[in-house]
Amino acid sequence: MEIVKCQPILKLIFILLQCPFYMKADCFVKQYELLTRKYNIFMQAGVQPFYPPRNAKDRVECLRFCALTTFCHIWTFANGNCHVFHSMKDKLRVEKLDSPSSTTYYETKPGDKWFKVYFVKKGSGFFVGKSFLGDGNYESWGPAECTSILCPDLFRSNLIDNWDKLPIQKVKLTATEGNNTVVHIVFDGEGSTKSDWFSMSRVLESYWADFKTAPNNYFDIIFDGIRNFYISSIHNGCPGDMGWLIVTMPPQFCSFEKNGPYPQIMYSTKPTCTIWNEEYGLADDFSIFVSFN
Repeated sequence: MEIVKCQPILKLIFILLQCPFYMKADCFVKQYELLTRKYNIFMQAGVQPFYPPRNAKDRVECLRFCALTTFCHIWTFANGNCHVFHSMKDKLRVEKLDSPSSTTYYETKPGDKWFKVYFVKKGSGFFVGKSFLGDGNYESWGPAECTSILCPDLFRSNLIDNWDKLPIQKVKLTATEGNNTVVHIVFDGEGSTKSDWFSMSRVLESYWADFKTAPNNYFDIIFDGIRNFYISSIHNGCPGDMGWLIVTMPPQFCSFEKNGPYPQIMYSTKPTCTIWNEEYGLADDFSIFVSFN
């Protein structure tokens, strides 16, 4: 791993070029941005961390530890100690400290300040709404075994459980089909909680031209215990249902929902809401991101 750009602490960003086999073709960039000043991430008191803290001479050394550690997307350098966090397994807390000796960084993509907090694949058998909200645990959310090394069908950042304590400014929901983003909604996340950010009143951007003007009757992370991340225009029996987004859960009552193992990520392919019984698209995955700036 080579540090190709390490900006001064006031510029907030560390960027690394990681070359695991010392070949140019294998290199990729990892970027870590400073969490808004005074906000710091630590383990909950009395809880054993997945990765023990270790001494580090500076932030660069701490950065290396996280970059080479499985499931580490967040790290804190505090008073000569490096705290690298397992993004799914550690129980975290947020603390506000007015001290330059304690700083927390989170991983982003170059030129992109969004931090991914949730991801699920279609047909993976996971309960999407419950897993996002943290109702239960990995064993109760779906069939896949999430180990310390791999959980390819579901990712849930433990920062979700600290949502209302973090300086979240915006939230982004996306779904992709192939290499294309087919759903893109940005919400105002300021002052939100993990359960109330998903609301039409908070929508700032979307692909659908009628999203803010057409009738809207349901905008729920979990609707009636069945449909998840359900954005409905008209809910009037299966043939008359219209809307923009459904993530299906069992049991599926309508014929248009019975298109494969759950979750199916259904979206309107039109610039407006769709009649589900007539036309919709199926995305491959579903993600949620937050922005602190």
